Parts: sequence; structure tokens; C-alpha cells
Amino acid sequence: MNFAFCRIFRKVDFFILFLFLSVTVASFLFLRTHSSAQAHLLVTSGEKEFIYSLEKNRELEIDGAIGKSVIVIQDGRAFFKNSPCTNKTCVHMGAVSEENDWAACLPNDIFIRID
Repeated sequence: MNFAFCRIFRKVDFFILFLFLSVTVASFLFLRTHSSAQAHLLVTSGEKEFIYSLEKNRELEIDGAIGKSVIVIQDGRAFFKNSPCTNKTCVHMGAVSEENDWAACLPNDIFIRID
């Protein structure tokens, strides 16, 4: 009788574990799909703020403190293509694509963030 109880307990454990993992994976996929579809790029330049959809590919020219920076939105990602700053750190930062990712051109006073 003790052996039968252990066999049933193991089946229940596996079922609960499978159920927990299934709900976790389904929740992760659901949140990932819905959050990326609604993501926007927030561009701040001095006192001005602009919001752009990440769903439409485009190239933006944003006026900053020392000139125009070129920001590209492509395939749900955004990055600095060019900027008038001397060291081009913002260009070398790469693309931002996840919520709360950011990049900045400090000399030109331009900040981009996925919102």
C-alpha cells in the first residue's frame, strides 16, 4: 500500500510540474508578443519629446544642441546612424529593441528609449 501511494504521488507531481511549466511558457510568449507590438520609440532632444512607432521603418533627423542626429527605425529596432559629435559613441552603441533599452548622444543632448 505504501508503494501505490508513492506511484500516485509521483504522477501528481509530474502533472503539477508540467502544468506550471506550460503556464509559465504561455505567459512569457503572450507578454513578449503583446509588448513588442505596442512598443514605441521615445526621442528626447532638449525640452522636446517625440514618439514614433517601431512598426514603421523610417529615418529621422533630430535637431540637437550641436546639430542634426540621424536615427533609424528598422525592423522594430532603433539606432543612431550619424551624429555631429566628435567621438560617435552613440553610433557605436548599437540598436535598442527591448522595452527600457536606451541610447544617447550626450554632446548633442539627444536621448532615445524604447517605451
